[in-house]
Amino acid sequence: MITEELPLSIVIVNYNGKRFLADCLDSIAAQVSCACEVIVVDNASIDGSCEFLREHYPAIQLLESAVNTGFTGGNNLGARNARGRILLLLNNDTKLLADIALLLREFSDPSLGALGCRLVYGDGRQQYSIGYDHTPLRLVLSWLGLSKLFGASKWFSRNQADDAVYRRAQREVSWVSGAFLMTPRAVWEKLGGLDEGYFMYLEDVDYCRRARDIGCRIAYTPEVDVIHYEGGGKAWIGGKALNNSMRSYLWYTAKFHGRMSVLFVRSVLAAVMFCRAAVYGLMSIMSAMTIWKEKRQAYLLASINLLKR
Repeated sequence: MITEELPLSIVIVNYNGKRFLADCLDSIAAQVSCACEVIVVDNASIDGSCEFLREHYPAIQLLESAVNTGFTGGNNLGARNARGRILLLLNNDTKLLADIALLLREFSDPSLGALGCRLVYGDGRQQYSIGYDHTPLRLVLSWLGLSKLFGASKWFSRNQADDAVYRRAQREVSWVSGAFLMTPRAVWEKLGGLDEGYFMYLEDVDYCRRARDIGCRIAYTPEVDVIHYEGGGKAWIGGKALNNSMRSYLWYTAKFHGRMSVLFVRSVLAAVMFCRAAVYGLMSIMSAMTIWKEKRQAYLLASINLLKR
């Protein structure tokens, strides 16, 4: 049976994000003027997300996964069920502030492989959502905590950290955040979607890298603002997310830079994680705040895991 193609499919991966879903879905209803479908892939949530969606948003397409397949697996599942000419990967902890249908016209240029927009935190601060190639050296240097000291140097940060850049006219970039990533379904299918070797983190950088490798442009536009409560609104990403990040770094490095680069990244980052654990250990002695102890344990475990991999 042939189904009619839509201009836009919005794919949202949800894992225990019930508290964000109403804001996200209501903003889509308010801000998207073109015909579109909304697909929510639930990654085995236990917070009542599916029940909430079935009761309050019956018009969306809800796909329930029996296991948590991560950001990559969830988006790939959603995209396989999409009918849109353009796919929008949208985090569940987002709120659209403008009509994103305006951005569809950008894809009249067949060379455009992915498009991102201006992301801000809930308090309006700029979120650094575009950046540089993730070379092995930059991956290591970005964890030294020197980006503020050497703000003018792109080598100490993976992200573009100049607020002014995010307010300028559309520009080509190396990658855009997967929290809001528009891409033609034809490009998505040519690339095979997201690489499920990543559970989460760097899958957007990887996707944009592969799109550039086949001759596509990656662009950023300040034309649309979106609130992104990064990390689900948590004060810091937590130990599990930290280890997922390290695994993603090694996967990405092996894929694009080879075994010797993996050895370099693994050994140096292990040392950096150990030093961070030591610093947070001292802070936990001087302060009763439990977060310092939590960070000490997380960075120590990350260091150990990097050496074991």
